[in-house]
Amino acid sequence: MDNIKYSSVNETIYYYKHSSGINVYIVEKPGFSKSTAYFATHYGSIDNYFAPVGQNEMIEVPDGIAHFLEHKMFEQPDNSNVFDMFSKYGAYANAFTSFNMTAYYFWCTNYFKENLKTLVNFVQTPYFTDENVAKEQGIIGQEIRMYEDNPNWRCYFNMLQGLYVKHPVSRDIAGTIDSISKITKETLYTCYNTFYHPSNMTICMIGDFNHEDISDYLNSILKPIPKTDEVKRSYPQEPAEVAKRDIVQKLSVSRPLYCIGFKDNTALDKNNIEKRRLEVNIALNMLMGKSSALYNDLYEKGLITPSFGFDYSGEESYAFTEISDECDNIPLVIDSIEKAITNYKPSQDDFERTKRKLFGKSLYIFDDPEEYVSNLARHMALGLDMYKQYELFDKVTAKDIENVIKTHLAPENMVVSIVENK
Repeated sequence: MDNIKYSSVNETIYYYKHSSGINVYIVEKPGFSKSTAYFATHYGSIDNYFAPVGQNEMIEVPDGIAHFLEHKMFEQPDNSNVFDMFSKYGAYANAFTSFNMTAYYFWCTNYFKENLKTLVNFVQTPYFTDENVAKEQGIIGQEIRMYEDNPNWRCYFNMLQGLYVKHPVSRDIAGTIDSISKITKETLYTCYNTFYHPSNMTICMIGDFNHEDISDYLNSILKPIPKTDEVKRSYPQEPAEVAKRDIVQKLSVSRPLYCIGFKDNTALDKNNIEKRRLEVNIALNMLMGKSSALYNDLYEKGLITPSFGFDYSGEESYAFTEISDECDNIPLVIDSIEKAITNYKPSQDDFERTKRKLFGKSLYIFDDPEEYVSNLARHMALGLDMYKQYELFDKVTAKDIENVIKTHLAPENMVVSIVENK
């Protein structure tokens, strides 16, 4: 087992690769009352075109199958209730599917090993039948209909559909009623055997335990599955231009909502993705953080609410910025944001202050095991180093921020999604 010391944040992480191929990360937190674990796979809603494990020919599966598979993993051959098993040992458990990852997790204050065994056992025990697949199609169909009527969800995905011409990131994570109707137990097993293979998975654990003791226990409960090659997946070639600049949908809302999106056409890979995320995050905070001129201008005009927020999402095959809120005068907000971007000249003092603020804020996660393990799993499952961002703060320059504002937050990369009352 290797241990990696990160002096910039005074953290030590223990790492090893299990014989099955699973990457295991352990962080000891003596004195912490809460312990938590993530079992994650680099498999999300965008991964619907791939070569099944052991094969070379690419296949395409229905949209929404990663989310569908996440739901089905909680159904066990002996009809046992996984949540009851976690509750028996006082744990909270859940799961989620994102664009590029599926994760199962729990946290507890006692009985960590017992809960870890439950987590590992059910994630490594798929059970799909024609009957339970048909039943789940009805359940997820209701969930899809619910999200179709959710204004915030629709505003967000309408924005993505405006940004992307071909990339599957623009499609709802749960799929559609039509796409999930095409899911069978055979396609579920194909996806499971490919993406839930240990070689594509990561286990992260943080808590008050000894790393050698907990790794020995983990090794005793993991299935001895031989390693395999990396999953072959493919995404369509996405053009630089956006698909549609303005999208308006009418739903029952008390106040209009908006999502402003900016497509990032920068080529991202494991070598530059963390730096790019940091650059954009600093730029957005300088432009529209709570101490910015834009934020205060919108606040004084009554054009901003506590829901106002911005975020950058980036992976090797897609990246975008989102700005969202609700407002009765959306055209004025958009005009204010566009002018702020056009006229903004980052000062060195503002740049240094924002860097220090974000660095300090980012350190809080090390005292929150849930937030810590969530970030750790998201990075490590995608083959990224979570701690690298802390070393990059000194490498980002004001010129980088100027470039982000000029090239990424440019008018040609912008779309506006609005949901207004019908």
